[in-house]
Amino acid sequence: MSDDSWHLENAEQTLRDIAAICPFVMGHVIVAAVDLVTQQVTGASVAVAGEPPDRHDASELLRGLAEHLVPERWASGRHGITHVLVTVVCRQGRVTPTERESAWLMAWRYSNHLRGAFQGDVYVVTPHGWGGYLDHRAGYEPCLEVA
Repeated sequence: MSDDSWHLENAEQTLRDIAAICPFVMGHVIVAAVDLVTQQVTGASVAVAGEPPDRHDASELLRGLAEHLVPERWASGRHGITHVLVTVVCRQGRVTPTERESAWLMAWRYSNHLRGAFQGDVYVVTPHGWGGYLDHRAGYEPCLEVA
């Protein structure tokens, strides 16, 4: 595991694992829980299909998803934090951070989910590839299929 506990060891593989649960579709925003020890995706759910909600509604939405995807703190006895929550924004455009990804990071900050999870990175997936907002890793696959 890297020095930062919330970092994914292999972001590309984690994105592939998320896509196996929730296929990447243009306009979707997906939230996934990743076990910190095993790096396995333990659950994923489509948060938004279409236009993103305003900041307050986005925080409420993320709180509900965190409560659904991650156990309560101390439930496992493993120092309280067992997961990292990853957000995947599926959109057109370049694989560079935009205001949309920044808004999701801010929504996580105010979600107050109180679950056993760190807020992880926001990844963008486009027809050109994928990239992380905070960790700056990127690649060509997985990507959105162009219809």
